[in-house]
Amino acid sequence: PVGQKKARAPPPGATIQVRTLNTQDEVYEMGKESLPYTDTLEVSDGSGPVDALASALKKALLPAHPYLESLELVDYKVRILDPESATGAATRVMIEFFDKKKDETWTTVSVDRNVISASLNALVDGFEFALIEHASACMLCDEFFD
Repeated sequence: PVGQKKARAPPPGATIQVRTLNTQDEVYEMGKESLPYTDTLEVSDGSGPVDALASALKKALLPAHPYLESLELVDYKVRILDPESATGAATRVMIEFFDKKKDETWTTVSVDRNVISASLNALVDGFEFALIEHASACMLCDEFFD
């Protein structure tokens, strides 16, 4: 009808669950068994599905990895690698990150037939790189296991 406003679609959202090693002195227990990790479930909205995924991932990781606060996603590119495959085409996702503390950028790449899977893989790679290369302590690094 004339004069009625169209309902706005809700912003894209994402839910993500991550498991991080306990970095605090307290030990979490489940029944009789001590757990060396913490499971975190986060929900976030964004300007698009990848922004929502990045926000939820960052929120879930920040308690265990506060260094990630300085991380920004600055560019996101998607390319179709085999357009003749139509909706089954492989997609290449490139994500550029910026570290405000170190004033450095890096790019991660992932390929998958599902653009959301490729995006999440590139996001995780970017966060892992930040922790390995820039954080003061990193449990993903080889020297942690020596």
